Amino acid sequence: MNGRCILVAEDDTPIRIALADTLQGAGYCVLVAEDGQKALELLLSKPIDLALLDVNMPHINGFKLLRIMERECPGIPSIILTAHGEEKERIKGLELGADDYVVKPFSIAELLARITAVLRRSAGRPRTAIEALHYPGGELDAHTRSVHREDGCTIPLSEREYELFRYFLAHPNRIIPQEEMLIRIWGSQSRANQTRAVAVTLARLREKLGPEAAAHFENVRGRGYKWNA
Repeated sequence: MNGRCILVAEDDTPIRIALADTLQGAGYCVLVAEDGQKALELLLSKPIDLALLDVNMPHINGFKLLRIMERECPGIPSIILTAHGEEKERIKGLELGADDYVVKPFSIAELLARITAVLRRSAGRPRTAIEALHYPGGELDAHTRSVHREDGCTIPLSEREYELFRYFLAHPNRIIPQEEMLIRIWGSQSRANQTRAVAVTLARLREKLGPEAAAHFENVRGRGYKWNA
């Protein structure tokens, strides 16, 4: 077992059983739900690392469940299962916060690859609703994705800047290799055109945070970067 727990919320019994067997065979702990209400109960009571959600479930459909998850259990990554050709379902699911989608019928290899990718990208994501994180010189506003500095300035951050700063705050006093940041924040392995991505984004972030906060970043030569709390 790899220690990761996946919720399979699917009302079609043969598909639900097949998914559970496949994921268990791949080393995951699996919880199953035959409808959205049962899925919600598990999401609110169990330590779930990822949710596979069928769009068309009784009681609470996949779209409504995504809305509830955003409010009640933010941070749990999700992959929606949609019918072949239903592009509008895929778009709506992504707009509501799903991390990815898989189209039925799907290949097992593709499903496992997408699960691995989503789990990798979502590592370190807060699992509770956090409105603000304080740091020396200001606070990071999770709602507006901006920083409120003590000098009175409010400065919006880009998606990468926000995610990168939040990742540093979640891992204080630890050297974080560039490769880890590329995987966790950019969702990819290091490539030639990305080798400067971390340094450039961090430089912009430090400027926006102000000198007091910027001084807490440390470039550990040859190893990565660190946020000194």
